Amino acid sequence: PPIVFLPKLVYDMVMSTDSSGLPKAASLLPSHSVMWASSFRPLLSKMMTSTEQSLYYRQWTVPRPSHMDYSNRSEGRVDSFHPRRLLLSGPPQIGKTGAYLQFLSILSRMLIRLTEVDVYDEEEINTNLKEESDWHYLQLSDPWPDLELFKKMPFDYIIHDPKYEDASLICSHHQSIKNEGITDFHSVTPGPRSRQTARMRLSKYAAYNTYHHCEQCHQYMGFHPRYQLYESALHAFAFSYSMLGEEIQLHFIIPKSKEHHFVFSQPGGQLESMRLPLVTDKSHEYIKSPTFTPTTGRHEHGLFNLYHAMDGASHLHVLVVKEYEMAIYKKYWPNHIMLVLPSIFNSAGVGAAHFLIKELSYHNLELERNRQEELGIKPQDIWPFIVISDDSCVMWNMVDVDYAGERSREFSWSERHVSLKHVMQHIEASPDITHYALIGMRKWSSKTRSSEVREPFSRCHVHDFIILNVDLTQNVQYNQNRFMCDDVDFNLRVHSAGLLLCRFNRFSMMKKQIAVGGHRSFHITSKFHVSDNPVAIVPAQYICAPDSKHTFLAAPAQLLLEKFLQYHSHHFFPLSLKNYNHPVLSVDCYLNLGSQISVCYVSSRPHSLNISSSDLMFSGLLLYLCDSFVGASFLKKFHFLKGATLCVICQDRNSLRQTVVRLELEDEWQFRLRDEFQTANAKEDRPLFFLTGRHI
Repeated sequence: PPIVFLPKLVYDMVMSTDSSGLPKAASLLPSHSVMWASSFRPLLSKMMTSTEQSLYYRQWTVPRPSHMDYSNRSEGRVDSFHPRRLLLSGPPQIGKTGAYLQFLSILSRMLIRLTEVDVYDEEEINTNLKEESDWHYLQLSDPWPDLELFKKMPFDYIIHDPKYEDASLICSHHQSIKNEGITDFHSVTPGPRSRQTARMRLSKYAAYNTYHHCEQCHQYMGFHPRYQLYESALHAFAFSYSMLGEEIQLHFIIPKSKEHHFVFSQPGGQLESMRLPLVTDKSHEYIKSPTFTPTTGRHEHGLFNLYHAMDGASHLHVLVVKEYEMAIYKKYWPNHIMLVLPSIFNSAGVGAAHFLIKELSYHNLELERNRQEELGIKPQDIWPFIVISDDSCVMWNMVDVDYAGERSREFSWSERHVSLKHVMQHIEASPDITHYALIGMRKWSSKTRSSEVREPFSRCHVHDFIILNVDLTQNVQYNQNRFMCDDVDFNLRVHSAGLLLCRFNRFSMMKKQIAVGGHRSFHITSKFHVSDNPVAIVPAQYICAPDSKHTFLAAPAQLLLEKFLQYHSHHFFPLSLKNYNHPVLSVDCYLNLGSQISVCYVSSRPHSLNISSSDLMFSGLLLYLCDSFVGASFLKKFHFLKGATLCVICQDRNSLRQTVVRLELEDEWQFRLRDEFQTANAKEDRPLFFLTGRHI
């Protein structure tokens, strides 16, 4: 080994140790271009790893003017040193230059990929089946809908969202479907179909997942400059709901930094309500509507960082999570408010989350009205809207239209990225906004045609990112049992209640393709035979005859029902297959019976808006968990083809028989004992029961 000759003074200094056994040289600065931040720093410990030593020097030294990080403070950075400054060290001529060039090449590719995202890029479906109406929204340059004009527009029952390409068509007023007009039958093979995507460069207004790190949103994310998590507290919030017949106990996890959004009985006391602004507020500093994002299985990949999307504006964002996922979401999103669903909803679908968000929000609206009424504010002045957003909405766009003339067909248009703040503040500023029940926007597609953006507003289904008036929709509920198509079902309920759904066609959202979580979290497996090589279970096995020796499945009954109907409803409705002019009559619910069967939705509620069905002959009747509003006289208004089939779905066999008697179904329908089925669930998992019959 090489020998170094040192003066004795230097040798003594290098070799001497302090009382803790550390060499005194440890108190030397690591570099001549830094200085100690404080003389009261803790001592280095013998037990420190190299990483901890590095952090020690970062924390307790500050750069001198000659150091490249000296300018950080003047730029407003909190850290003295750049957190991603790297030091590459090695002997001479070992290949450091080649190594760092290779490293930079890999880093460059990674960074470019991090600035890109795969978004769904699919054109609207069923555009040839749009309502043939005399009414169009002809004031093409209106920034907001004119309420009186909008009320005259007919509702477009047809689903145009491409994610529902495999869903049943909904029969409506003006549409006449020729069987030969629909040639593109989608194969009804179970499993996710491949969907078209496009790779897009992220705009500066994108929503991000946990992998995004930048200096601007560090505080928003809740990571302290010293990398300590923010404190948060768990608050119980209970309210009674008559439909469930019990009190609902929800829990909020509220970080200290977000407590100003809530009202407490006293500091640190009982949670009383979530603050709501006034309809008359005109501030551009914040977003009025609280945003709720239901999510499952996407603690890393969900797009919950809205700091850039909101352009830094103040907003209230609540993640709605299942109880068993609470800890993992809290770990990844320490500065986000969480609404934790009760444990009974651990295996529930998105319908349960939507149902509870809406019920909670209405209850909160009443609490805020009472609280602010004491301050002299009228109840109708409290802001009644919330946003329910998917966890995959990544960017928002706006269409700029240039007209040759107000009513001219000649116009040019272009689309550009805008912030979610811009979209929300524009919509929230709409005149008469409180008269609308549901507001949404288009889904972006590179194939969007001029006709889709020509009229600024449509009265149709809205999906994925909705602005919901919880006051107007007080008596319209989401179906808490649903796993799929619950938004279509809810849209139809809202419309049949005589309420307005408005889609802003000049705004669009992009949805990121996320390969994990969401509806993919639900796996249907055998209940008792758990093996290393699980046998694939096909949808035909999702139902069975009662009391039969069938393989029971470990899945919620409702999920089995919906999946079975999606792929095998032709077993129940053979006459309806590809028979689009004779749809299945579906009372009070929309269930997806597959793309080859059309349905006609009717509501049994008094004073409902229903399509005129006097001249329609139905090929089937679907009664799903029907309530007391459905009566024998109501069903006798409808006409069925000879040989049409009926399917009654109830919670238990006793209810099935009671329903048959109460609705006098045996007068017109013939039942056989072997036509009774159940979902393939064990008794303790509460299967659903079906009874099928033929029209006499």
